[in-house]
Amino acid sequence: MANIIQTIQYIKINLSFSYLPSRNIENKQIAANFKKDGKTLFDIESTIYKHTGILERRYGLKEEAASDLAIRAIQTSSVPLQDIGAMLIATTSGDYPSPSTATFVHKGLNLKKSVHCLDIASSCTSFLSALRCSTGFIATNTNTVVIATELKHKGLSEKDLRTHSLFADGASGVYLTKAQEEFFYFCYQETQSDLAKNICIPVGGSREPTKENNILRNKLEISDAKLMFLHTVKAIAKAIGVCWQEREFVLKSIKNPNFNKIPCTIYVHQANKNILNEVKNRLEKNLAENIPTLMSDVGNMVCASLPVLRTRILFLKALFFKCTKKIPKSELVDFFIETCTKDSCFSYNIENNGICFKTNYFNEEVCIFDGGSLSLKESWLAKISDEEYENLMPIFAQEYNLYLENKSFYFLDIWVAAGGGFQTIGLLHGNIKINS
Repeated sequence: MANIIQTIQYIKINLSFSYLPSRNIENKQIAANFKKDGKTLFDIESTIYKHTGILERRYGLKEEAASDLAIRAIQTSSVPLQDIGAMLIATTSGDYPSPSTATFVHKGLNLKKSVHCLDIASSCTSFLSALRCSTGFIATNTNTVVIATELKHKGLSEKDLRTHSLFADGASGVYLTKAQEEFFYFCYQETQSDLAKNICIPVGGSREPTKENNILRNKLEISDAKLMFLHTVKAIAKAIGVCWQEREFVLKSIKNPNFNKIPCTIYVHQANKNILNEVKNRLEKNLAENIPTLMSDVGNMVCASLPVLRTRILFLKALFFKCTKKIPKSELVDFFIETCTKDSCFSYNIENNGICFKTNYFNEEVCIFDGGSLSLKESWLAKISDEEYENLMPIFAQEYNLYLENKSFYFLDIWVAAGGGFQTIGLLHGNIKINS
């Protein structure tokens, strides 16, 4: 237990925010570019959904870069720019190979010159890697923004249906300060470097600089999709299992006799619906039923997928807790509109270039800017798939019931991301009192 006490980082998430880019790309639009002899448009659409679980994905505008999405995400939130002391940008699709994307975000936000800015790139685990790096800044009382931003679609081969149908753009992050009880415990890390080149952008670095004869190979390549699928499933399932064991050990150390009644949502990088389903099949029921899937309307946003997932889940949890019972999917938007008129904790603002959604989930502010809609009936809140929405309800109901039983809001969640199976990170995030 002493080792855990030394490892725990007391950090508070004051604010979570997401930016959903303006272009909604449906499967039929992807399929139209890959129509083959003997295959109808519907055939290709069906294949895309079968292999990914995605109905549409978000793309940024032609003139936008990763820094633009990050700037929009922060500007449309309530992050106090004047209080930022450090900013970590997680991305695999930065504006340029050099300098860092963080410098352009710094300029776009007109931050103080004293703000420490840097990029972190570790595939789909980049956000969690950046989060771990942020602990050093927080330890010195430096308020820190960690944001994942991806404009991935520009780096995909025009001839590769597999990557075009899967990956998407988006930005999401957190504003962090030092805390007394809320904490992060980074309890799992694994790197399988032998697998790294299976998902690779081979051209454009010092190993193979860009030349006239290889310029078409400066796109993302997946060399063995089946191998990567299996390794990713195995890596995520293993990480969740280890994190769950560490979670049980932590809970047994607290004085609260109801330690087994602390809710847990397991936030997993939204790589692919089939990957997530296979992970759930490998886990015990009490773990699998706490893993939300929410990606059919936004796609795989690479390292931004986990924070986008969590931000949207928190927003929906806040609505559920307000209603205290299941809200039919068909009534969700209307219930939200009605709630905004009665409760100042919920709001939306329709602007010229999108809709800003805001709420609070207990002590954490949640901001989501949907740049792809000017109508609530066409926003992310309306586009959640019926299947994914129904599967969220038991998670929310269990957490609400435990909240009533505990007569206070406690949580100890698990976050896991895996980058193609070759790097995996897992952590605990909670607000319970740890005994020294």
